[in-house]
Amino acid sequence: MTRPPSHPHSAGSSPAGADSAARLAERAAALGATLDEARAQAEAGVLIDLAGLEDRVAHLCLAAEALPRGEARTLLGPLGDLVAALAPLAAALTDQQTRREETIAAALAGRDDPHSARQRAAAAYGRTTGSPAGPALSDDTP
Repeated sequence: MTRPPSHPHSAGSSPAGADSAARLAERAAALGATLDEARAQAEAGVLIDLAGLEDRVAHLCLAAEALPRGEARTLLGPLGDLVAALAPLAAALTDQQTRREETIAAALAGRDDPHSARQRAAAAYGRTTGSPAGPALSDDTP
């Protein structure tokens, strides 16, 4: 299971205790990039760990609420983009879960998982007799 990259200031705000709207917009963009990376990983079948995501969003929202109204309004776009990134991630995670459930159901029904069958075939045909690590590469192989 992989964890999307974390942001260095994800757990709190700036040392002075209050972030500027520009800094919060940067944090929102970084969090959006994390969500996009998580979506890509989920679509590729990688199990992802979203631990801490809720805390990062909560800290960002609290910091935005602490801004004066005029400054906070400048965050509507970046925060809206962040919200928009959640739907594709949720869809990718739902698809991933559906594929896993289908694989498990097929295995329980006695059908081979095509992915596992390919791995077994590759392992069987890729190994030479007496070489458990597979065929040896010759010296002239690039």
